[in-house]
Amino acid sequence: MKKDIFLVILVLVLVGLLVWLVVVSERANKATKSLEEERYSCMSTEESLQRNAAKLVILQAKLKMANQKMLKIQDVVEQQKAVNIDLQKQYDDLNKIKTDLEAKLKALEERPTPPPLSSVTTDSSAPPAGQ
Repeated sequence: MKKDIFLVILVLVLVGLLVWLVVVSERANKATKSLEEERYSCMSTEESLQRNAAKLVILQAKLKMANQKMLKIQDVVEQQKAVNIDLQKQYDDLNKIKTDLEAKLKALEERPTPPPLSSVTTDSSAPPAGQ
């Protein structure tokens, strides 16, 4: 009888140990699975960071080129402004000259006209003009 009780206790202890072993094994499997998921997530994040870093380098290069182009365009615009200012000055100068010439022409037109040359008596002893 003692042997039977001992056997029952032994079986119960073994069953308890088996249950405990199964529970511990499942916890270990869950922990391993969680660790693998965490590693995968870290690897995916690292790859994403590398891709984004490469894109960032490309975008920075494009931005640098765009800034250089903008500086060249600004230089051209400044040159065109200088040309426009010079052309405006030339235009204003020409307008002033035109106004002065028109005023002189008007003054000449308002002068009395001299008598025709045929009515002016000439001295026959004087040589003709141009000889």
